[in-house]
Amino acid sequence: MAYAPTNSTNAKYPTVMPTKSQQNAAERANQRRTGTHATNKHKLPLVGAAIFALLLPLFLILFNTSYITNSEWLYDYGWWRNDIANRTGLPVDQLNRGADQIKEYFNNDEELLDLRVDYGGTEISLYKEREVLHMVDVKALMQSVFAITRWSGVALLLVLAVGLITLKQDVFPLLLRSLKWSAIGTGAFLVIFGGTAAIDFGWLFTQFHFLSFANDLWLLDPYNDYLIIMFPQQFFFEATLFIGLLTVVNFGIIVAAARLAKKRLG
Repeated sequence: MAYAPTNSTNAKYPTVMPTKSQQNAAERANQRRTGTHATNKHKLPLVGAAIFALLLPLFLILFNTSYITNSEWLYDYGWWRNDIANRTGLPVDQLNRGADQIKEYFNNDEELLDLRVDYGGTEISLYKEREVLHMVDVKALMQSVFAITRWSGVALLLVLAVGLITLKQDVFPLLLRSLKWSAIGTGAFLVIFGGTAAIDFGWLFTQFHFLSFANDLWLLDPYNDYLIIMFPQQFFFEATLFIGLLTVVNFGIIVAAARLAKKRLG
């Protein structure tokens, strides 16, 4: 250990100078700290991009599910496509009245659905007890879809806002890369899901019910229960196709918007 020269004032307490090996060790420790900080700083944008890539398809699929569930055109198309007026004996205006009550039920606080229509000049409750109880489960599922859609949308906006604030124009190349991998993953999922649906939608529809509901109230009589007569399996098959198509269109719009933003602001 070497000692620096001292004067009379500090002769009693000599200054200890670090050796060469100690200096090298301190430099290596400092480099490790600096390297760790730089690595973490580099990883954070990638983590944000990964979160964005995973959340986006979840948001889009659930958003489109919410949209078509609350639409009018899907029900109008379903009545026509599946000849529901002839199958139920209800005119289209009463079918639409029932659909409006279902949409309202999904968005209100009522526990049970009393779907009332004019049947042959008499107003009746169309659904029986088993159908009404199944709709309680369907409502819980749909309200979960609505809630997840809202929160995933908020999370996406938050991730995007943080990226814009911290990275500024550098966020756009990272955003486009995130969109690319998100689109590839979503495309693969839609191809597999769509292929399975095209081959055997009945099996897929049954598995969905097993996973989504803890009881068998969804097992209804297609000849006597109006819920399943109004909404046959074909209705849900085509609704699923519409959700997939809208999701693809949404991805195209978002990618085009991101490229335009990069061109103008990047």
